[in-house]
Amino acid sequence: MATMRDIAKKAGVGVGTVSRALSDTGYTAKATRDKILAAADEMGYDYESSVRAPAKTATVAVTLPLLQHPFFAKMADAVELELRQKGCRCLFFNNFNAGSCQTELLSLLEDGLISGLIALDDPPPGFSGRRGRPIVAMDRNWGEDVPLIHSDHGQGGRIAAEVFLESGCRKVIQFMGGNFTTNFNPRHVVLEQILRANGCQVTSVHTPWNFMGYSYDRSVIHDYWNVIREMDGCMTNDIAALSCLSTALEMELPVPEQLRIIAYDGTELTSLCQPALSAVEQDCTALAKACVDRLMELLDGTSVTEMQTLVPVIWKKRGTT
Repeated sequence: MATMRDIAKKAGVGVGTVSRALSDTGYTAKATRDKILAAADEMGYDYESSVRAPAKTATVAVTLPLLQHPFFAKMADAVELELRQKGCRCLFFNNFNAGSCQTELLSLLEDGLISGLIALDDPPPGFSGRRGRPIVAMDRNWGEDVPLIHSDHGQGGRIAAEVFLESGCRKVIQFMGGNFTTNFNPRHVVLEQILRANGCQVTSVHTPWNFMGYSYDRSVIHDYWNVIREMDGCMTNDIAALSCLSTALEMELPVPEQLRIIAYDGTELTSLCQPALSAVEQDCTALAKACVDRLMELLDGTSVTEMQTLVPVIWKKRGTT
C-alpha cells in the first residue's frame, strides 16, 4: 500500500505537506494540493486507513534576538497570527542577545521535529545554505538560497533626512548597530549621504549589534548626552528615542524647537509619550505576511516567488519634528 512518503516523493513535496493536503488541515496551496491528490489516486492510496492516524500540523520555529525588545515583540505577534491563519503551530526561541540557539534549531529541522524556520536573528557560524530545508530570514543574510524579507530601509533613511532638512536641521546625530552585514543599515547610509550633500554635519555613533534593550539604550543616550545636546536632530530606535526625549525634557531642552527627534521602528511605544515621537514605522504586519508566505512556498515544494522581498516603511509625523 502506498504511504505518505511515497506520495511525497512522487509529488515532489514534503511529507508534512502531504499530510496537510490529505487530511485537509492546515495550509496547502491549491495547485500543490491538487498535485498531491492526483498522485495519491494514481498510487491507490487508502484514504480510509489514513484518517485513523492524527494529521501532522506544521510546526514553525521563530528565532528572535531579544523578545522583550518592542520591535521584536511586535514582530512575534504578527508572525504568530499569520502562521495560525495558515493552520501552523508556532514556537519562539529567544536568544537574549547571545545568539546561541540557531544551531539547535537547525538540528531540530534536520530531525523533522519542526517543519520550518523563520529567522529574525543571525545565522550560526559555518552555516552553508538551506540544502532544501524550509528557512526564511528577515533583515539578516543567511545565504543566496534563503529567501530574505526586509523593510525598505533606504526609503526610511531618505524620509528622515528630508524631514530634518525641512525642519532646518544643520547638525544631526544618529545611532546605528555595528553589524554591517544586516539589511537595515541603508537607512543610516542614505540619511548621512543626503544630509552631507545638503551641507549638514552628521555624527554617526556605532553601537555593538549584539546589545539592545531598555537599559542599554538608555545608557547610550546618557553617555552621549553632551554630544546630543549640541545637535538639532537625532535619529535612533524607539527605546533610545524615548530616552532622548525624556532627557531633553528633564534638561529643559525644547523639543522640537531646538532638538528634532525621529524614532525608527515605530512601535506603539512612540505614541505613549508627550509629545508623541515622530517615527519611521516598519510595517510588521506586511513583513510577517511576507515571511510566512515565502515559508509556505518552501513547505509546499513550489517555486519561491521572490528571493528578496522589500516592504515599504510608513512615516508618522508627530510632536518631535
